[in-house]
Amino acid sequence: QELPKTGGKAIDATRDVGGWLDRLFGEAIEHTVGRLWTDRTRASRVEAAIYDYERLSTLLHNTEKKLQKKGIKTTRVVPPKIALPLIEHATMEHESELHELWENLLTSALDPSEEEIKRTYVSVLGELSAKDAQALKRLYAEWLYWDEREVPDYIRNKEHRYSSGIGIDNDESAVLFYRLGLILPVHVTVEEYRSQRAVTQNNWSKDDPPYYVEGGDKTLVLGDLSVVGLTDFGEKFCNAVIGDVSGLYEPPDWAKKLEPRIDKKKKRGGGVA
Repeated sequence: QELPKTGGKAIDATRDVGGWLDRLFGEAIEHTVGRLWTDRTRASRVEAAIYDYERLSTLLHNTEKKLQKKGIKTTRVVPPKIALPLIEHATMEHESELHELWENLLTSALDPSEEEIKRTYVSVLGELSAKDAQALKRLYAEWLYWDEREVPDYIRNKEHRYSSGIGIDNDESAVLFYRLGLILPVHVTVEEYRSQRAVTQNNWSKDDPPYYVEGGDKTLVLGDLSVVGLTDFGEKFCNAVIGDVSGLYEPPDWAKKLEPRIDKKKKRGGGVA
């Protein structure tokens, strides 16, 4: 008697994806929504989160393929406070370039070998445009390259930029990433130089300009957003949502000779593609 009140289309679609919702929430949602309707509040909340059933079906289908590619057979339950807004954002996303990022995030959420995702990942991803996503991919690719390589001291002393800071060429995206806590400007050391005149008149006269020697106070200040570093949160977020960034960053010729650090080969991107 209650089934007609929910709408036939929603019921049929929910039955189609019911098994997936069961895995996602850890309960027999397909029975709750499609047949028994025993918990109307919970079922209504799940249904209300689904903006477009076709996009939901595509999201779950592609996520399943990513899990199979990683060899994941047993998934973990995603808390409703994360799963519901994730489904809502993903099924209302109108920029096709961002659909893959939502699939990556859901894959990371279900993968028990990955670090559990935070609710803020959903809200941050929900604020990105396709243009922002492309800028973040390029930034993350450069960050990974330098973070995974040991830069010799003789190179650090030259005028080459290395892993302490990376460039970003989109001012609007840079401001957004900074506001969302994904990046921070790198710290620049400012050193005070003290004036010192020679005490012998043979070297200096009173009209000669002073020269400066080291020994003053040193202060760390933040630079601007032209050179930035990923925060710990930013790196974890990119790891969960960005996926494969191979070929997005072309290092300078001198850097191509650097070998990856074996102890820094962290698991990046969880194998999502």
